[in-house]
Formats: sequence, C-alpha cells, structure tokens
Amino acid sequence: MKKIALIAQKGGVGKSTIAVNLAVALGMRTALFDLDPQESTVIWSDRRKADPPHVEFLTERRLGDALKAAELGNFSVVIIDTPPAAGPQAYTASQAADLVLIPCRPSLIDLDAIRRTAQLIKAAGVPAFVIFNAAPHSATRLLEDARAVVEGVGLNSAPVVLRERSAYRASWPLGKAVIETEPEGKAAREISELKDWVLAQLQMCTPEAALKRELTHG
Repeated sequence: MKKIALIAQKGGVGKSTIAVNLAVALGMRTALFDLDPQESTVIWSDRRKADPPHVEFLTERRLGDALKAAELGNFSVVIIDTPPAAGPQAYTASQAADLVLIPCRPSLIDLDAIRRTAQLIKAAGVPAFVIFNAAPHSATRLLEDARAVVEGVGLNSAPVVLRERSAYRASWPLGKAVIETEPEGKAAREISELKDWVLAQLQMCTPEAALKRELTHG
C-alpha cells in the first residue's frame, strides 16, 4: 500500500481539490484520510453518497492505526489531506508517506509561505514535489520564476501543472471529480496526467496498464 500526503503551509491552494480528484482518478482501492478539522473532503464525500473512494476524518493520533487498518483492508493507495499549516499533523502525515505533494499557486504570497513547508519536508526526509495549481493560462514566465523560487528553497516541482479552470469548482458541490463531470475536458486531462506522474513516482501501475504491457509483450 502506498501513501501520499498533501501538505501546505498556506490555505486556499487547492489541497482538498487535488486530493479528491486524484483519489477518484486513481480508480483503485483508494482511501482518503482527512486530518483537517474543516473536514472539507468529508463534506465532499457526503454529497457523493456511497461511491468510492473511502473518505474518513481522523485525528493525528489515529493516523497510524488507520493506515494499518487500510492495509489490512487491501487498499492500494491512501491519500492524506492535512490542515493548512506546517504543524504536527503535516509532519506526522509526511513521515508516514511515500510521497508528499505540496500544492502551491504560482504567486508571490503563496511562494513566500512555502519556505516553512520546505523545512518540514527536509526534517521528514521523504520525496516531495510542489504541484503548481490554479496557474493562469499562458503564464510561462510566471511558472519559470515560480520553479526558480521552489528550487531555491531546496524543493522540486512536478512537471504537471493544474490550470485555473471552472470545472474544478463546478464538480465540487456535486461530490464529483472533473473526470466524471467533464471526462473529455482539459481539467480531466490534467488530473489524468497528474495521476500517471504520481504512479510513476510510486513505481506503480494500474491493472489496465499491466494488461496492456502483457498484451504488447506477450
């Protein structure tokens, strides 16, 4: 079982939005643990009714037991959503994770806040990447400058960029992901690219990809 933690010092960067969309896109037995007292992903899940992924609110102290239970329950992936602070919940989640994703808008106020997150990541000692989210369209120079800032604090940025798109806002009140509400849309393609990149980082593959390789190579 692989564990992915989403952390960010600043709120409003799209942590929960990325968490739910990635969880749905993975399409495997995925659990989403919400450590944020605001319980945003739990509220999203309530609107979704009984459809997967499994979403559960947890306190920091219960995370270890919940991860053990998820593994016994044959979940393939656990995504851990954390509060908007580089505090104990984020550190505990990072230590438990195989991969940390740090959502960040490519703006100066968000990039300024990423420095403390970088310190936490270094202390946890786990692979981590900044995911630029809600990036303006045609913002090549802005993204280049943002990547330079990220590298300057000792972090890496993911090659996949999520743009500012209304599809993310429209799908949230429905308890849906963009690959469900607009499967042929640009937001859905971005999330699919993010999923593929995350799986590559985790050295995993979907059952569909495994079957494709088997058919190709006999």
